Amino acid sequence: MLHTEFITPTRSHDWEAVTYAPAVPRRHTADRIEGESFQTKNQVLNRLPTSTLRGIAPHLRRVDVQREQFLFQQDDDLEFIYFPETAVISELHLLDDGRMVEVALSGRNDAIGVACLYNALHISNCVIATQAGSLLRMESVLLKKYCQTEPDLPRLLHSTLESYIRQISQRAVCNMYHSIQERLCTWLLLVDELSGRKTLRLTHEQISRALGVYRPSITCIALELRHAGMIDYKRGGISIIDRSALGKAACDCYQELRSDQDRF
Repeated sequence: MLHTEFITPTRSHDWEAVTYAPAVPRRHTADRIEGESFQTKNQVLNRLPTSTLRGIAPHLRRVDVQREQFLFQQDDDLEFIYFPETAVISELHLLDDGRMVEVALSGRNDAIGVACLYNALHISNCVIATQAGSLLRMESVLLKKYCQTEPDLPRLLHSTLESYIRQISQRAVCNMYHSIQERLCTWLLLVDELSGRKTLRLTHEQISRALGVYRPSITCIALELRHAGMIDYKRGGISIIDRSALGKAACDCYQELRSDQDRF
C-alpha cells in the first residue's frame, strides 16, 4: 500500500488571511507497492508503459500538501521530482524587494523538478501549493537511473518541460499586454480546471502575488466580477458561477494555455 503523508495547516482559511504552512518534510521511508495495483491521477505517469510504471512505483511516495505549503524554497537542493495528482502548484520568482510573482502553474499533466535530468542541483524559484491536494514524489537520483534504461520516461518528462517553457513564454507576453482583469479571469479559469473543485480556496494575497499586482486592485476587480454574476466568494473561498462569461472576459492566453494542456 502506498504511504500517505499529511501536513496539518497552520493558517486561517479566511479569504484575506495568509500564513504559510510548513514545508513538506524532505526525508521519508516509502512503502513498496505493486505496479499492477498502482493508481494515480497524474497523466504523465498514466502515459507510461505498464512495465515502466511497475518499475518506478515502489519508489513513489504520496504526499498531501495544504494550501500555501512549500515544496521547494529558492535554491533548495533538487532532491525530488513531484507528480501532482489533485494539488495545484505555483512556481514563484522572488524579487529583490521581497515580493514573489508566479511564473508557472502546474497540475496533473505536469512533473515538477524535471531540471534534475539536466544535472541541475538546485531549484531557482520557490514552488508552493496554490490548492491543497496530493502529489507523488520520487528521489531525483533514482529517477535519473530509470531514465537511462526506460526510454519512455525521459521522453514524457521532456514533453512536460517543453510545455513549461511555452507556458512561461505565453505568460511573459500576457503580463506585458493584457489588463489585470483579463489576466485574473484567465488565472481563475486555469486554477479551477486544474483543481476540479467547486470552490477554490484562495485569498486576495495569493491572487495578487500570482499576477504581480497590488492586492487592492484584485479586491476591486473581484467585486466587479461578482456584481456581474461571473464569480462569487465568501469567507474561505471563491466559486466560478458563469464560466462562459468569465471565458469571454479572459484574455486570448487562456485558450493558448488550455490548448497546450490538451495537446499533452
